[in-house]
Amino acid sequence: MDVLFNALPGAALAVVLLFLGTWESDRRTRRTEARKTAAADRAALEAQADEFVAAVMAVTTAGVVHDAMWGGWKTRAVVLIQALAQGVSAYAGAASGKAFSAANEAAHVVISEWDRGSAKSAQELAAPLARLGSAGAPLMRRQEPGLADAANEVVVSIRENYADAERISSSLSVFREALGSALEPPAPSRRRWFRRRGADQIVETSG
Repeated sequence: MDVLFNALPGAALAVVLLFLGTWESDRRTRRTEARKTAAADRAALEAQADEFVAAVMAVTTAGVVHDAMWGGWKTRAVVLIQALAQGVSAYAGAASGKAFSAANEAAHVVISEWDRGSAKSAQELAAPLARLGSAGAPLMRRQEPGLADAANEVVVSIRENYADAERISSSLSVFREALGSALEPPAPSRRRWFRRRGADQIVETSG
């Protein structure tokens, strides 16, 4: 009996050590999995941000091309000159009594062709705008401080005026700042900080 009672403390210690070992192993596994999950989430966020910026560039580029070809005052002036030239030519070559009608019809053809081309170009902006909306949607659901609002502001600024380079650039700067904060690795836990601080104090004391 004495032998059994003497063995109890050792057995209890072995159980405690086994429990602590299992608990520590499980804690490290959870911490490793948490780090992997966080790293995967940051990678996904970075990919979302890359697609978002690419979509922004696609919209602004398409908008610049549209404005250069159809929306600028120079383009409109050229169209008016062409319409006038066609009208004058038709007026000069028309039969008596039909000159004004022929001139009006010739000018109308030129302007109608421009209207159709401009409308088609405007419709082509729908695809990059849709891409921007799709790219911005997951970012607007993020919980990191300021990130969702920053992404929303970028989308709003482009949809309201894709030619407002100053506003778009400003909103993108805010977005980049929020993204940078969101992509930073998490700070070390408090326990690890205390462990390092204690080790530093030991070094200082021994020195």
